[in-house]
Amino acid sequence: MDEPVVFGDRSFTEGCRLEVSGLAPFRDGPVLRDLVPRLSVFPDPATWSVRMRRASLTLPPEDADLICGELEPLLCPYDEAADAYRWEPVSA
Repeated sequence: MDEPVVFGDRSFTEGCRLEVSGLAPFRDGPVLRDLVPRLSVFPDPATWSVRMRRASLTLPPEDADLICGELEPLLCPYDEAADAYRWEPVSA
């Protein structure tokens, strides 16, 4: 990126375009933790969450196919599912 994006005290120099065309119903998608042993991007399943803390993680095509296969049957059109992902902040 020409100019880093800053969130709090963290600065991000890399980014990607993201298009969301569908969503799984809220709290009804695949559980990544359950897929970790089958994903080659995590060579040591015991430390998978450390790799997830990176700003970006490139998935090998086979891993992307596995995740898509788990997610696709659950996908709903964005407009039908998006409202369930919104909530009002809790006032202090």
